[in-house]
Amino acid sequence: MKKRATLGIIILFLAMTWVPSSEMVAISRFPAHPCSGNILYVGGNGPNNFTTIQDAINHAADGDTVFVFALTSPYFEHVVVNRSIHLIGENRNTTVIDGEGVGDVVLLNADNTTVSGFTFQHSGDTPKVDAGIESQSNRDIIQGNIVFQNGRYGVGILLNGSLGTLVCNNFIAENGNEGIFLGKSTDTIVRDNIITRNGHCAIVISKSSTNTIINNTMFDNYAGVSLWPGATDNEIAWNLIRNQEYSGLGIWSGANNNSIHHNIFLNNSLYGFIILKARGNVIGSNTIQGSNEGMHLTMANFTVIKYNNFIRNNYSAFFENSSFNRWKQNYWDDHVGIRPNCIHGLMRIPWNKTKTIRWINLDWFPALKPYDISLSGGSI
Repeated sequence: MKKRATLGIIILFLAMTWVPSSEMVAISRFPAHPCSGNILYVGGNGPNNFTTIQDAINHAADGDTVFVFALTSPYFEHVVVNRSIHLIGENRNTTVIDGEGVGDVVLLNADNTTVSGFTFQHSGDTPKVDAGIESQSNRDIIQGNIVFQNGRYGVGILLNGSLGTLVCNNFIAENGNEGIFLGKSTDTIVRDNIITRNGHCAIVISKSSTNTIINNTMFDNYAGVSLWPGATDNEIAWNLIRNQEYSGLGIWSGANNNSIHHNIFLNNSLYGFIILKARGNVIGSNTIQGSNEGMHLTMANFTVIKYNNFIRNNYSAFFENSSFNRWKQNYWDDHVGIRPNCIHGLMRIPWNKTKTIRWINLDWFPALKPYDISLSGGSI
């Protein structure tokens, strides 16, 4: 009886999960996930019901749905999703999968899988290996989950060689290292997540390209978004990144040609931005407010910094050994008059020696009033 009462709810839930109106444009980049298969149940009673999640998955076929009731939660399992199914929890607050401090809680290694409606907690501790959810497959949808307290050095959501995955509407908190880690992954969309109180960064992108990080809220992590070596041609847009202990956004050696625009960086303690040994990045139409240094560049070349608001930072911007950067029409709250704004820095002469001289860059036509930069978001 419980199964029948739930069937209509499941169908409605799945329909909302596959193509809600706010996700239509984003999901159009992904193939459809049809709901034409059978429904298998976990934690209920009667026919087609299983005691463990893994047993239900092992009996499922591609296109099936495994629906997990909250009544017998928590489920102390290490789940491997090796079929293209829809794994759906009854309620993300009460349907819990607990890894008991060992390995991944859930591993996705079949393409076109959907995971929604769970709390994933207590993965193992191995850095960049153990996670609440790890995806080694393509075109997955990870949506509407709580990913919480995974590993002293573990990751909340780990995309490991994944292509075209959508990570949206998750609450990701108190994981030992990163909230989300993208490694060797492309064409991912990470949107509308809340990422907080993680031990290292909210999001790391490493050796990954053409990913989109949009409309997320990140606060009270050690750092916000961090672009590591090999992170190229990524877009970071319309995010609120506030109250990080170190920096709002870091671009590190070899993370080139990324676009960072229409974000609000608020009260990040040391740096709003820090860019080190990277080139060709475009920083445009952001508000950078309340940091010790709004922007710090070290050996960062061919960067375009345009149409940003620098407001109430102790130092608006500083550079060291950075060349061919273009500062264009930014708003500087410490700038007076209509003359060019000077950005002060240091250059080493020659570069491999310790001797430095004072240097300046110029924003020739600084904005006279701050830009109206909101987080209304945009289309992909």
